[in-house]
Amino acid sequence: MTRIAFAGVGTMGRHLVRHLLEAGHELRVYDPSADAMAYAASLGADASATSVADICRDAEVCLVSLPSPALVRSVAHEAAAALPQGALLADVSTSPPALAEELARDLEPTGIVVADCPLSGGPLGAEAGTLTSMIGGSDAAFATLEPIAQTWSAYVVHTGGHGTGQAAKLCNNMLAGTHMAALCLSLALGRKAGLSDEMLFDILSRSTGDSRVLRARYPGLGVDDAHPSNRDYSALFTLDLMTKDMELAVEFARGMGADPTLLESVTTIYHEAQAEGLGGLDYSGLIRLARLAEEA
Repeated sequence: MTRIAFAGVGTMGRHLVRHLLEAGHELRVYDPSADAMAYAASLGADASATSVADICRDAEVCLVSLPSPALVRSVAHEAAAALPQGALLADVSTSPPALAEELARDLEPTGIVVADCPLSGGPLGAEAGTLTSMIGGSDAAFATLEPIAQTWSAYVVHTGGHGTGQAAKLCNNMLAGTHMAALCLSLALGRKAGLSDEMLFDILSRSTGDSRVLRARYPGLGVDDAHPSNRDYSALFTLDLMTKDMELAVEFARGMGADPTLLESVTTIYHEAQAEGLGGLDYSGLIRLARLAEEA
């Protein structure tokens, strides 16, 4: 059993909290949302804290799950100031690799062990405990974090040094975001050519255009009740969050000296969707740009 502090009980975090409690860990949580705290308490977590510092004072591990790099940076520093020497601080959000390196550089000299551990698989994977966990940091950090990550994962991998977990996650999400943009264009063109959404799905899922993005959240209607498109694009992973990840991917590509033109073009499409008020939808709601264009 490990004493774990958990900051950020959002869409992903609430499932991680459940898995940690079911594995027998001692868990204290903090989230500014009263509803999130009430949910964590209903699962059996200690939700009495009024700050991040409150949950960190005698924790062995602190997990941070937050929607923006700025929040991660702020909360990580607040947590590190309260954690005991030798405790592990792990960012399970999607953040820039440079932020992971920065936190390690700033906090490890103070006696805090730092790791980045972004997750892939979305809320459904988090709920089922089938996520992929990509851990960047020292061998010692991986040894501490691996059994914790196993509670919610089907695959846990030590990617290397600080920031490599985040690099792996961005390599994944740039593909997912780009494929969704291409998939929405494909569907819009198919409709104009007279192909039904169902027919195109059957063709693509049996052909070289197949992908996990296609099978999990095809933006067409009537194909699969589990797809957000058949639930008014109720978000599994919001378009706003995918836009943030695409922006991070552009920065990552530039920082690595790669040509970011493709990623910039795709990110522009997501920005256009945000400008049309689609940011709170699932990112498969990008298809609504095509509808808006038809209506214009």
